[in-house]
Amino acid sequence: MPAPPKPRLTRDANSFMSFPSMSATADTRGHPMFRSVVMRFVWRAYVWRLTQAGRWLVWPTLGFLMYTSASLEFQTFIPLSYVFGVWLVALIFGIYYCPKGALTVHQADRVCAGELLPVDFEFENQSGRALRDAAVLAHRLPPGIDVVPDEGAALPLLRKGEKHRVRLALKCQYRGEYVLQGHRVETDFPFGIFRTYRIFSRPRSLLVYPRFHPLTRMELASGRRYQPGGVALASVLGDSVDFVGNREYREGDNIRDIDWHATARLNTPIVREYKEEYLLRVAVILDTHVPKKAPVLRAEAFEHAVSLSAAVGDYLARQEYIVDLFAAGPNLYHLMAGRSLAYLDQILDILACVKENPDEPFATIEPELSETLSRISSVICVFIDWTETRREFVQKLLNQGVGVKVIVVDDGRNTLKPALDPLVGTVLTLADLELGVAEL
Repeated sequence: MPAPPKPRLTRDANSFMSFPSMSATADTRGHPMFRSVVMRFVWRAYVWRLTQAGRWLVWPTLGFLMYTSASLEFQTFIPLSYVFGVWLVALIFGIYYCPKGALTVHQADRVCAGELLPVDFEFENQSGRALRDAAVLAHRLPPGIDVVPDEGAALPLLRKGEKHRVRLALKCQYRGEYVLQGHRVETDFPFGIFRTYRIFSRPRSLLVYPRFHPLTRMELASGRRYQPGGVALASVLGDSVDFVGNREYREGDNIRDIDWHATARLNTPIVREYKEEYLLRVAVILDTHVPKKAPVLRAEAFEHAVSLSAAVGDYLARQEYIVDLFAAGPNLYHLMAGRSLAYLDQILDILACVKENPDEPFATIEPELSETLSRISSVICVFIDWTETRREFVQKLLNQGVGVKVIVVDDGRNTLKPALDPLVGTVLTLADLELGVAEL
């Protein structure tokens, strides 16, 4: 299973503030300050077990404890005893009122980056006591996903056997494939300083699609080839083609096309004749090459290229083209999509999981592309760099009679100048893509 992409750092990597904030539901794995098991345990106890009021109270408690252990000049053990009593009562009540019940979860398995994924819960209290001051939260969310609201979805007072439905949302910042560990129901009764919770561990996969702006118009460079067979070939549902008329049976005709009523009337085999349609078959090639130790802007260009490929796939799907998607990073992805062969979701599934490739991808893509090139009429290349290797690749496609549209995402560090090359159709800067592109 491909690992989700790591959030990009925009500040000094040695600075604590440069990393994503660790919320009450975040997983500390991968954070540089929580390498050891002990540090992760301390952090989870501090964040998950203590409320905001409990975190404020724990520091005076430690202060009283340190001062009392160092000096008996002042009777600080008296307030320390009161504070310890509060913690003890909170701990005992927390253990006694620990949530117990059944949690049902309903959520989608796919969402677009930057959007909120609604999650519906139904909790039934199965303990012999009333459940007070409880809330439902996502448990151990991976980096890049946050819960909204941060404090979770509050539950009302639930007596034994009562049910209640609540909703919270997950905000997914980055595309990728994630594993959600489960959820937990927690309560901070009675003092609101210490939480006890019940974990409902139900791992499930979540695909986060790349964020993209839908295209309203795109010009395709058509080559000298067409895809014969039309809708009938591009669909496994058997969409009919245009009916032309009837004629006498010839050797080699499909017996399924025999018109039995006309055959019985004329006493000779008659077949129905259909008009063969032609559909354009378009290949979309995504450049995944991001060298090791490349600047952050190159990685941002790659993410924009993935989003742009998603927008192109969405436009072609709406126009009912047959689409071949090629991406190599580091695994080779090749998906043929057409009417009923694959939906847009399957194209986005690949783009959600594709990763950066430290090696040039064309040595892997070319053999796979050559097998279907004779049936492809147009190729859309989405590059994140313009080099001599890419120029030769495009020239080979043009020499074989394929229409090629080259789109270069310019991060300001291209090897060659794409704007001055006649082979490049469109050059888009990172600023252009941030604002959104409606036409290509």
